[in-house]
Amino acid sequence: MKGLRNKIVPLAVTLLRISTGVIMASHGWDKASDIGKWTAQLTSLGVPYPQINAYLSIAGELGGGLGLIVGLLTPIAALGIMSSMAVAIFKVHLHNGLAAKDNGFEYPMTLFWIAFFFFCNGAGPLSLDRLFCKPKPSPNP
Repeated sequence: MKGLRNKIVPLAVTLLRISTGVIMASHGWDKASDIGKWTAQLTSLGVPYPQINAYLSIAGELGGGLGLIVGLLTPIAALGIMSSMAVAIFKVHLHNGLAAKDNGFEYPMTLFWIAFFFFCNGAGPLSLDRLFCKPKPSPNP
């Protein structure tokens, strides 16, 4: 069973990374498609410097999502997503409680922790990071 698990894990990590990247990139694309509307929403939420933060959140979601999709600069991409989801949790969803059905924070929290996983662990073996940045061999103990 362990042999099968070792063969499936790289695929599972890749599918999780790509699917999360697609979700985040699509949310970022929606915001980028109507920056004026997105800036107005940030203003109504009381986010400081909404014009600047509109672009930062788009970079975090669209740029971070695209980075996850291809597995390039994965810790930076994941940090962008984590930042965007932290703002979403605390500025939009937290006061609604946990449940997504009540516009709660469970969905952005899940995305935050998935991004945190990739921030800590990297993109995995099937990624551009692995292609361009070969891991250094560990020294012998």
